Amino acid sequence: MILRIKFIIPIAIVASVFATFGLYKVLLQQNKRNDTPRVVYRKVAVANHDLQMGKKIEAADLSISDWPESIVPVGSYSNAEQVIGRVLKTESQTGEAVIENKLAPKGSEGGFSSIIPAGMRALTVSVNNSSGVGGFILPNTRVDVLVTVSSPVQKGESTTKIILEDIKVLAVDQTFERKEDDPVIVQTVTLLVTPEDAEKLVLASTEGKLQLSLRNTSDRSVMATSGVQLKELVVKQSGTSAQKATGPARRIQPADAAQNPKVIEIIRSSQRAEVTFENGERKETKKR
Repeated sequence: MILRIKFIIPIAIVASVFATFGLYKVLLQQNKRNDTPRVVYRKVAVANHDLQMGKKIEAADLSISDWPESIVPVGSYSNAEQVIGRVLKTESQTGEAVIENKLAPKGSEGGFSSIIPAGMRALTVSVNNSSGVGGFILPNTRVDVLVTVSSPVQKGESTTKIILEDIKVLAVDQTFERKEDDPVIVQTVTLLVTPEDAEKLVLASTEGKLQLSLRNTSDRSVMATSGVQLKELVVKQSGTSAQKATGPARRIQPADAAQNPKVIEIIRSSQRAEVTFENGERKETKKR
């Protein structure tokens, strides 16, 4: 009996040690699982294939994917039925979530008119290879619009001025889909403008010659320019030509440039006279 007790006690101690160690391992693993954040997934409607702007979405265009909640974009849809029948106002790539900001207002029937935002207008202007920047103006690029007009008062005097800046190109000719960046020679460009800018553009195209200037799409800055007149270019060009003709041996003086004569009226007692300064010379003429 005493011998049994001697064996039972050590066995019980060893068994309790193993049980305690096993319980410790179980609790440790459970704590690790509790420390690992649980990923929550949400259903998101995505494009089955590339969708072009102006496309009216059909059931075959969509599928439902599980996305981690942390990366689900704002304005996405969890049910394809909520999107079917809506029109895209911009392109959507395969696997991309369809969001509200990319959709035209409800009730749009698709096509080009559906991509025009509320309150804006689409206006088409004629271009050629030069004014169309060599064919590099494509849908979704951005441009400035310049106009060159002749003075109605001073014959032979012209002015060039930027009248619109950072204007989005909606379409070139009859195409509003941008598939590549290769230059395309076109005859017309359709711009997205406000009603006020539409008035400026129509007047400019009627009274002068339009030119488009291509912008970097990430450059949204607006530059307040004063325009340039033909006489400014002529004066600068005349000065440059004179300097080349005379060479470095002769310094050009201010009197050498074409200047308007300066006239000063002088009154001495009862006599009047005009003093004219022209080309560095002084000439006085008496007047009655």
